[in-house]
Amino acid sequence: MQLGFIFILIVSIFIAIFAIQNGNPVPVDLFLARYEMPLAVVMMACLIIGAVLVLILGTFRQVKKISESKELKNKIKVSDSEKVQFENNIKTMETEIKALKENNNVLSSKVSELEGKNNEQAQTIVKLTEEIKENNIRLEAEIVEGAGSGLYNEKSEAHSEWLWYKRCWAN
Repeated sequence: MQLGFIFILIVSIFIAIFAIQNGNPVPVDLFLARYEMPLAVVMMACLIIGAVLVLILGTFRQVKKISESKELKNKIKVSDSEKVQFENNIKTMETEIKALKENNNVLSSKVSELEGKNNEQAQTIVKLTEEIKENNIRLEAEIVEGAGSGLYNEKSEAHSEWLWYKRCWAN
């Protein structure tokens, strides 16, 4: 603030010295009129008119910069709010990913358990099938032995019929 005041004071002193040294009147033609004024007055008038024009143009530029600054600040606010929203979305998605991974692990363990049970059941089925085959062979052998001994009972007759149907259908 003080530097600006000192600068203006120095410029004012130079202008005053200029005005004192150039006090002679000079003719000025302005449009259709002719005036005679001291050179210092003409120079000061031109200086003031130039300063006013620069001030007006500078003000327009300053207003434009302020407007652009406000627009940029609004864009920054919007961008910041979008950033916060995106960060919240990322956190939500990360939470969902963790939950899905945990769910995937639980389901994988259940699949492993079910595969183990399935294998056990398959082994049980194989054992039962083997037992059925053994029982069929044993029953066929008993039927054949029973028929060879000459014993006649309803049970052996039923087995014989069963074997006869089995052989007929197998062929």
